[in-house]
Amino acid sequence: MRIVAEADGCVATTPEAVEIYQRVRLKRDPATVWFIPTPYPIDDQRWNFSAPPEKQSGIFVGTREWDVPSRNHFAALLVARQLSEATGEPVTVVNLDRRKGRRLLGELKFPEGKLRLIEKWKSYPDYLRDVARHKIVLQLDRSHVPGQVAGDALLCRVPCVGGDGAIERIAFARTCGEGRTISEITSMALDLLKSAELRAAIVSESHDRARQRLSFQAARLQLTEFFAQLQGTTAS
Repeated sequence: MRIVAEADGCVATTPEAVEIYQRVRLKRDPATVWFIPTPYPIDDQRWNFSAPPEKQSGIFVGTREWDVPSRNHFAALLVARQLSEATGEPVTVVNLDRRKGRRLLGELKFPEGKLRLIEKWKSYPDYLRDVARHKIVLQLDRSHVPGQVAGDALLCRVPCVGGDGAIERIAFARTCGEGRTISEITSMALDLLKSAELRAAIVSESHDRARQRLSFQAARLQLTEFFAQLQGTTAS
């Protein structure tokens, strides 16, 4: 709190963090706190991890923390199981809890042969290649986080369904979880699994939004404006 209070300015990666920083800095100009979302290299082809549509199948569950209530990981797994039963699509889950995680997942009784587990740490590029092989990324996170799950989906050119992180709300406004019920999110996920055209439309829309708000170039412009305004504020 001392660091935030004494800083000349603050950059927040979520709109909610802006409000927190401003409350800590009540004696300072609110304009010295800006929301600038985490940028991603979406225009750099070296970071384009998209896979051909014919090689995509299944649902990638974006969350993994059983013990963080706001992640709603258990609920996301239930929805993924329901979608798998309805469509026959496989489900991929990151399980770094090993034996404990396998036991909990076993209790959910996924359809035979439809559950795939990733149980070892991978390099970020290898992880993204795994994500890219799926039709959708699914989550029910309600944490208002910066939005790495959606950021990963952007780099993989895969629709992200659910979640209320900053990037989800910006890039995947049509499919994010903000203001939507679990039933609504489930219905959207089902439509996306059934329609390659709809998936392509969501990916195109998300990429356009990300280019405007989440690219490195966009972040550079926002930071330039932020520091210019900060200089004027401190000078006065």
